[in-house]
Amino acid sequence: METIKMETINNLTKESAIELAFKIGFEGEAKRYNCAQEVFHAISSVLGIKNQLIFKCLSAFEGGGADTTYGSCGAFNGALVAFSYFFGRPYELWEEGKMTMKSSILGQKLFKKFNEMYGTVICREIHKKIFGRTFELMDYENLGINKSELAEFNNMGAHENMCPAVVGLSAAWAVEILWDEIPKDKDISKIDDITAALKKFKHK
Repeated sequence: METIKMETINNLTKESAIELAFKIGFEGEAKRYNCAQEVFHAISSVLGIKNQLIFKCLSAFEGGGADTTYGSCGAFNGALVAFSYFFGRPYELWEEGKMTMKSSILGQKLFKKFNEMYGTVICREIHKKIFGRTFELMDYENLGINKSELAEFNNMGAHENMCPAVVGLSAAWAVEILWDEIPKDKDISKIDDITAALKKFKHK
């Protein structure tokens, strides 16, 4: 009887990787906040590509960008950064003025999933979909956070299940999208230079 080889990444099957990404994303957003960082953390934890500098750089992408709610959802942006980590345009192509669409095409796949679920990738519009209203989280006069709006945001379950679910789904979708694009049956968490593992893939 022929044995069917199970494709894995870091000893995870596709299904278990997707489930773990959702779990890490959901629980992380519920406990530590920052949708952009949590999505990247979930994806990178599952695929073994943790990068402290990229994680730090995602800090101000939370809440639709600097907690304004008017830009793209941080959970969407965090996943785009993960796509770009693997398939973004490197310096050598930038210096030559050459473009690559790979990371953007993966991002478009995620965009379609957000649109199917929420009808948008804009933070405040996702809030309107899941909460039935928008929030003005930015304190326009003094800058920082609008404490009364934040209190209402949290009272409506923002960090109990609402935003954690968005984060978990984005992380799970991103892992699902990446799964067919990266090497299988390898422990990529111990590869110092991920480019070495991906060099067989050409930028398109």
